[in-house]
Amino acid sequence: MVQSNTFPVSRRHVLQASAIGAAAVVVTEGTLPANAAQAATAASATAGPTALGASPTDLGPGATAPVRPFRLRDVTLGDGLLQEKRDRMKNYLRQFDERRFLVLFNNQAGRPNPPGVPVPGGWEDGGLLSGHWAGHFMTALAQSYADHGEPIFKSKLDWMVDELAACQAAITARMGDGGGGEDPEEPPIDRVPGRFGTGLRLNGPSRAQYGTLPQEAISQLTDFTIATWVNLASTQSWSRLFDFGQNTTINMFLTPRAGVAGNVPRFAITVSGSGGEQRIDGTAALPTNQWVHLAVTLTQNTGTLYVNGQRAGRNSNMTLSPADLGNPGNRWIGRSQYGDPYLDATVDEFHIFDRALTEQEVRSLLDSASGSTGGGSIAWYRFEEEDGSTIRDASPNGRDGGIVATQSGGSALWIPTHPGYLGAIPEDAVLRLGPPRWAVYGSNAATNTWAPWYTQHKIMRGLLDAYYHTDNQTALDMVVKMASWAHLALTVGDKNHPAYTGPITRDNLNYMWDLYIAGETGGANEVFPEIYALTGDAKHLTTAKFFDNRESLFDACVENRDILVTTPQTNPGRRRPDRLHANSHVPQFVGYLRVYEHSGDPEYFQAAKNFFGMVVPHRMYGNGGTGGNYPGSNNNIELFQNRGNIANSIAQGGAETCTTYNLIKLARNLFFHEHNPAYMDYYERGLLNQILGSRADNTNVNNPQVTYFQPLTPGATRSYGNLGTCCGGTGVENHTKYQETIYFKSADGRTLWVNLYAASTLTWAEKGFTITQETNYPRADHTTLTVNGSGPLDIKLRVPGWVQKGFFVTINGATQNVTPKPGSYLTLSRTWTPGDTIEIRMPFSIRIERAPDRPDTQSIFWGPVLMQILGNPGVGNYRELSLFRHLKRDGDYSHSAITHASTTAAGDLLFTTHGFTLRPYYIGDTQAASSYFRRVEPTIVFGSIDTGVPNHKRNDSLPNYDIPVSGVPSPGTDGPTFLDLVWDQAPFANHGQFVSTVTETAEAFVRAGTFTEAEKDLIVSYAAQSNKELEPASTWDVEVQARAQCTGANAYLSVNARNADKVPLTIELITPYGSRTVPGVAPGKAAYQAFNTRSASVSAGTAIVKITGMVDGTPVTAQIEAPYDATSC
Repeated sequence: MVQSNTFPVSRRHVLQASAIGAAAVVVTEGTLPANAAQAATAASATAGPTALGASPTDLGPGATAPVRPFRLRDVTLGDGLLQEKRDRMKNYLRQFDERRFLVLFNNQAGRPNPPGVPVPGGWEDGGLLSGHWAGHFMTALAQSYADHGEPIFKSKLDWMVDELAACQAAITARMGDGGGGEDPEEPPIDRVPGRFGTGLRLNGPSRAQYGTLPQEAISQLTDFTIATWVNLASTQSWSRLFDFGQNTTINMFLTPRAGVAGNVPRFAITVSGSGGEQRIDGTAALPTNQWVHLAVTLTQNTGTLYVNGQRAGRNSNMTLSPADLGNPGNRWIGRSQYGDPYLDATVDEFHIFDRALTEQEVRSLLDSASGSTGGGSIAWYRFEEEDGSTIRDASPNGRDGGIVATQSGGSALWIPTHPGYLGAIPEDAVLRLGPPRWAVYGSNAATNTWAPWYTQHKIMRGLLDAYYHTDNQTALDMVVKMASWAHLALTVGDKNHPAYTGPITRDNLNYMWDLYIAGETGGANEVFPEIYALTGDAKHLTTAKFFDNRESLFDACVENRDILVTTPQTNPGRRRPDRLHANSHVPQFVGYLRVYEHSGDPEYFQAAKNFFGMVVPHRMYGNGGTGGNYPGSNNNIELFQNRGNIANSIAQGGAETCTTYNLIKLARNLFFHEHNPAYMDYYERGLLNQILGSRADNTNVNNPQVTYFQPLTPGATRSYGNLGTCCGGTGVENHTKYQETIYFKSADGRTLWVNLYAASTLTWAEKGFTITQETNYPRADHTTLTVNGSGPLDIKLRVPGWVQKGFFVTINGATQNVTPKPGSYLTLSRTWTPGDTIEIRMPFSIRIERAPDRPDTQSIFWGPVLMQILGNPGVGNYRELSLFRHLKRDGDYSHSAITHASTTAAGDLLFTTHGFTLRPYYIGDTQAASSYFRRVEPTIVFGSIDTGVPNHKRNDSLPNYDIPVSGVPSPGTDGPTFLDLVWDQAPFANHGQFVSTVTETAEAFVRAGTFTEAEKDLIVSYAAQSNKELEPASTWDVEVQARAQCTGANAYLSVNARNADKVPLTIELITPYGSRTVPGVAPGKAAYQAFNTRSASVSAGTAIVKITGMVDGTPVTAQIEAPYDATSC
């Protein structure tokens, strides 16, 4: 065994680790054993930590569970949507210069940097979150190497590990210089007389160079006002009053003097550099040495610049807003994204609002600090501090900023407190989170902190992945040293600080983690149990438990008490906000499962399971995301919404991608222990919608092109980029590990779980099996598994919970007589022989999901895929759709309510309704689209028969929120409509069954006092008369076949549709490679076309054949899907 370095023993009791192992469990179809948690606990108590060896053992999620993952290298992706997204990200990883990540680490280590190599940018700019992207990048490189063994990924990764090892050694070597851990001296930055009270003097005689604001001060604003006083001390051009952005390409700024004719003030916003700026220019140069008030407002497409309360410029063609900047890493007062001079001026009363002030409100700011506005609703910086580098936020939101001071001279390198530290920020920025300083989140690099353990986790995770996937022993040695440092940091603590009073206590730890953002750990607790298992050193398991958030949340989750959002009166924590930050807490529970897997302590499993149930489905949007604002909340879209709040929390910029990254990890890890198919249903939803949709469908070698937020409001657009942000980092991981959940195995090797349908090949060397899956899912609804290997094996096929039209299985062409329940697994127990094939078809259907708190707010799905309605209905408006009049007795929306329109060149199906186009959510571009619509069904209709009776709602007391929502009565009187309840029972076997359902539902409404007896009788009478109206369209007798074949080196897709009916038909053949309509196909004749794919290969897919004929003088259209297999020429 390779031993870790030994450091001083902490005063904490060393916990004895239980041995961990695995036992097989039997899972019945569609059900969960009542004793699953107990069985999993027992399974986790029979084996010990694994010694280090020449061949790395992956001790990641599920390594000790009854169901376990395969290694990434055991599964390769085939052609399809997942591969397309993955390849774009791998191309970025190949090209991006990894040396950029080392610049900030070298700065902390005192090592030289190669000339001309810039820092990555965004949050990787030397600020308090610097270093996390190096960890993400290492994980992405390791995963990419595991995918196909491409040498470039390993060579880049090996170089990073070696360089980081040198940094770690250099930092620890400085311990011999004495000292360490001193509290940095606050720079003497005095305030000066301002317009009201005191102001901040930038440059000139002041040491204050520029101000920095927290990300929440600007990110995701649409309508806004920024207003401030400025007293210019010089006539320099192009200096910035403020400049918020990512770089010189993506930014928005206000300069008091543009270097153009007249030196007028200018506001500009761009996402394509200076050539794409949308500008508002003033009319005259601003004076120097006197106070001037400037304000910029934006509402919808109109931006206005005010000077001293008077309109000085207007642009009515503004299409950009701060939300289009993504998540700007640089948020500066007095500094430019370019190399322009720093602002030489005094600034006072800097307001940021989330709306456009009226002209009268802007003028009121001339008379007093807040005028008639009450102060900035997002942030308000008054500069009333006596001195120091902190800018206090006078709004209730606590968004303090910081001041960057000029340096008086070179400073000596800091001295570490404990050995083994590695980071791109000083060790002090981590230690100050705890006693005696209790640093809080903010922009002051000298005194604040920003999720320091989050950054430590990402670096450690990257090193562990380098070890697991590339057998890099140096990475393992480094991460063990980091873990030992962490143990000291969380036990001995900040021992060299003058105010140090002794070791860190459990109560101290609770106080640390019960803190917004600064206490965000990023799931740090998930790496230490693995390090314990790798080394046998029990202190690392102890360290993992140090991260327990036991101030309030851990115990509440064990007891299944939902306190993710509280009122001020019920808030149980000393420092926690009323609304918890979603991505701060989801990864904690991923870590709790790791503690459970390596300790067997069941309360960690119970906490994770119950927490997941609080989020899914009660806070889950259609795309799988969570988090957003709602009326009366505090303008922070990264926080959880109150339980059950979907319709009233659909935020302009909610659903942070990072959170879904962690939620699907949590669902995956829970499934290893409790094989509940609902976990996989959620995993698929999150993966195929928010995660796939988070990657732009373009190639970019300078930027990962992923989303931070994914807005769900009507007509919202997505912004792609995010180099240096948290979601950019998890983004490079997301798209390089798609294969990790397609297949699982039982611990005893007797069972293979097929969880996802994706083109892929599994090589199960230990069993001698290779499984090849050919499919174009989710663009198609069928897949073929080819088994190569001999012997008995149970293969469990996931039957998705959304299946409505059956789940059909054949083995070697023989239909299996099975009727599995949606939301279950179907077991095929068989002794397999090489070449056996399993064909699966699960016909997709259009289905509607209603928001639980407002049922008329709905989303549309095609199988597992959320379908967005293209276009922008206007600010605050929803598309309104009426669909019930299109339904037939089978309840199938796809027949006429929402119909297939066309297929993109990539094979994505497009639908249409009410003249609007619907497309899959996973398509990654910036088109405006709506994920939700409003259902408008004013009267009870049966086809074209309108009863005239209002389509009343059943009073389900909706919404019924646990936390008040401003302006929304709760409990309310909302609920599903009469027609909702009737059609929820579809399909109807015959018209009598339909009329019976209408009758029963109407009688229930009468009993509730919603309908009168007369209205009920009228409804039932019309329902009885609607037989012809509701009769499903005839199924035309047409024989359809689609086949991919080769002519020379070129692949063709041929589609043949023979009319076996008795009447002429119009037949339309639709494929990804073209379409053809043949009118008047006589009985016995066929429509045929061989479509040239202009390629040497064809992926498996589905051709669509639409058949139209006349019934009683009315055209009736039916649709048949014809699957075809892949072929290569």
